[in-house]
Amino acid sequence: MAELAVFEGASSGLLSDDDVAEAAGALEAGTSAALLVFENSWAAPFAAAVRRSGGQLVASGRIPVQAVLTALDATEDAS
Repeated sequence: MAELAVFEGASSGLLSDDDVAEAAGALEAGTSAALLVFENSWAAPFAAAVRRSGGQLVASGRIPVQAVLTALDATEDAS
């Protein structure tokens, strides 16, 4: 897509060469990908408040988008 060409080679420095190599290893020959780093800006104040209250991180993870969509579909089907 020509619209995305402006981003070619852009880097925030937040991903290492190992991160890029791992992503590249997941691609099939002849395909391409974009690596996106984003910040949940709401999370920092929330995490700081939790730490100030004596809380600590015990686990971290992401819910796959397909699982979210499936749950939303099930909720719609039930109503």
